Amino acid sequence: MKYVIASLIVLMASFSSAKADYLEDVKNLGYISGEGVACNAKRYPSYETVARAFLISAARSDEEQARGMYVYNEAKARAYMRISRSGYFNCDEINERFNKQEIFKTKLYKSGKLKMPDGKVIMPRVAYDASKVYDKSYNERAHLEEHFDNILAKKRKQAQKEGIYKKIQQAEARANR
Repeated sequence: MKYVIASLIVLMASFSSAKADYLEDVKNLGYISGEGVACNAKRYPSYETVARAFLISAARSDEEQARGMYVYNEAKARAYMRISRSGYFNCDEINERFNKQEIFKTKLYKSGKLKMPDGKVIMPRVAYDASKVYDKSYNERAHLEEHFDNILAKKRKQAQKEGIYKKIQQAEARANR
């Protein structure tokens, strides 16, 4: 009985750590994607195709995939906003780093199967057409910029409602004197 309970605990721990690893991997992919789209990286469409295929193929369930999509997009938006706020500072360095990633050595098969650079093969739960995971004609940068502007407008409106906006303007006016 002790062995059954111990092995059950080990199995549950490994399952939860695998789930955490998947979400962490997807978060990192999203962050890098946000940097790539913000800096107009030339290899961005290829990156996005492979990253989305990983997101779909590596998920063990529809629920995990949905959670992964949320984590990926949130990290991507945060990275984009960070670079946008910095005035696209360091984009040359980011592009150089972006274009040299190991992910570009990943082989993506039409069925969604991935062969990673380390030789690991990831089979999708259900075969899908990998060529349809990313529409290269979609202007993602414009969409993210619009989303970013909407967030800033909401924050500005909330600050105005709370009276903070006027205090910020007054402080900026005093600082500029």
